[in-house]
Amino acid sequence: MEHFFQKLYVEMYPRLVRQAAFLLGDPVAAEDAAQEAFARLHHTGLSSIQNPSGWLVKVTNNICYDYLRSEGSRRRREEKTFRQFYADSFATAAPSAETSVLDREIFQLVHRALERLQPRDRMLLLLKFSGYSYGEIAEAVDINKGSVGTLLARARERFKREYQSQE
Repeated sequence: MEHFFQKLYVEMYPRLVRQAAFLLGDPVAAEDAAQEAFARLHHTGLSSIQNPSGWLVKVTNNICYDYLRSEGSRRRREEKTFRQFYADSFATAAPSAETSVLDREIFQLVHRALERLQPRDRMLLLLKFSGYSYGEIAEAVDINKGSVGTLLARARERFKREYQSQE
């Protein structure tokens, strides 16, 4: 059983960190969320869970939601993401002032549009654009696999409306 747990950790940890990083915008908090999910799995026990991978995705989402609910954490996440965005853009090449302003404006529009979405819509979009399959998304969000496409299309429309309403 311990060998299976280790194998699962090697396989799922990077995916969970990536998933949490997209939700939280903070790589350190994302690693903490993934670690916490595995700690809960170890505490619960593999034998009592039918689909450990799906369980880990769902638990990681819940941990991230709990983290995001805290107003102070949200504020720190936004500030850190904003600083990282500019550090990354200045580290590659010195963009023109116009490009920097446009990049910053687009980043802020996308960020605000995502914030205005319901958590499930935001999660659907982030998981889809992180490379998760419909089956994995269905397990993570606890919906029927056949509903994923429809819910994603609706989430995209809501995102589009929120984004365009800011322009």
